[in-house]
Amino acid sequence: MKNGFKVFDADAHVIYPKDLWQRYLPERFRDRVGLRQPIEGWEAYNPVAVDGTWTQHDTSLYGRFQRFIDWTADDMIAKFGDCVMKGFSGDAVAEALEIDGIDLSVIYGPEYDVWVEGLDPELQAAMVRAYNHWAVDMREASSKRVHAASPVPLNDVSRALVEIQYAYDECGTRAFWARPGEFNRRTLGDRYYDPIWELLQDLDATFSTHEFMGLRGTTFGSDRFKTYNEWHTVVHPFEAMGAITSMICHGVYERFPRLRVAYMEAGCGWLPSWLHRIDEHLELAGKEFPELTMSATDYFKRNCWISTECEDPFVADVITWMGDDRILFESDFPHPDSKYPHTVDEFLGLLPDRISTASKRKILWDNPVDFYRFPDTHYPAGLLDASASA
Repeated sequence: MKNGFKVFDADAHVIYPKDLWQRYLPERFRDRVGLRQPIEGWEAYNPVAVDGTWTQHDTSLYGRFQRFIDWTADDMIAKFGDCVMKGFSGDAVAEALEIDGIDLSVIYGPEYDVWVEGLDPELQAAMVRAYNHWAVDMREASSKRVHAASPVPLNDVSRALVEIQYAYDECGTRAFWARPGEFNRRTLGDRYYDPIWELLQDLDATFSTHEFMGLRGTTFGSDRFKTYNEWHTVVHPFEAMGAITSMICHGVYERFPRLRVAYMEAGCGWLPSWLHRIDEHLELAGKEFPELTMSATDYFKRNCWISTECEDPFVADVITWMGDDRILFESDFPHPDSKYPHTVDEFLGLLPDRISTASKRKILWDNPVDFYRFPDTHYPAGLLDASASA
């Protein structure tokens, strides 16, 4: 809690333990996944290879971008201290959240390892299950302050359904995610994924998209940019824009009206204009998608959420055009652009003449609670009963 505000961080991360796959994968898969630096003496971030192929793009793997974004091991230790030294264990992350005034968070990952194109579907499903077992340990070690969204193994929809149900039943998982871009030449609007949306809707569980720059695969900008600034500027919002367009136009929200979807870590100020642009095109050429019965803006207002970072002034424009009900707060902890340990302070101080205290309270707490709809047992002890005052 911070200054009388309860805080639900809808999108955060951790630095994963180097032995995550070795500890949690079944033994028969372990020799297929491992860490190895591309060049001896380098410090590439999390250089995982799966079946002998690095999961990161060469531009990311060899670009040594850590030097430009204060993301070396020494930088992490200087900023996050004990959390780094303890390997981002559940208790250490919980302590860090408390310093920032965050009551609980949902983390998204892993960034690359389960998404590389051409990945064996059986191995992808096994990695997802291993990750979810790790997530249970993280949640319990953090006293339920850190929950992990489960990746959805999109390679094989039948395996995806099995892993979603397993995560829900056996791991207590209530949030799921995938990258927003094209995977195996399918967008998220492809009807191949309809069984996934149907199951998530029936389970009353959430789905989110989240991009991470650097995948060895199809992501916006990877074919034209070689610098961190260029690629990182475009990849998050452009991929989210594409996912929104695909899922709306191909009728995901028409067929699954109770599905809840959030588009994470892509900024938010562009959203009203983008939805307006889709609406104009559907007005012009809506005969392409005759099953649609609502505007893109109305589908979004019914089914979708967007996230805002703590210092984004353009969240005020989203509130102006779309209201404050569909905006989630994200810290992006502990990535290099996070404002830790002042994340909540930054947001509480953002544009007080344009963003009301009531709107900030909804974005920090009410909206994430409504989006995730966790059972009471998923909250830290006493948090739901704790009172918040202005």
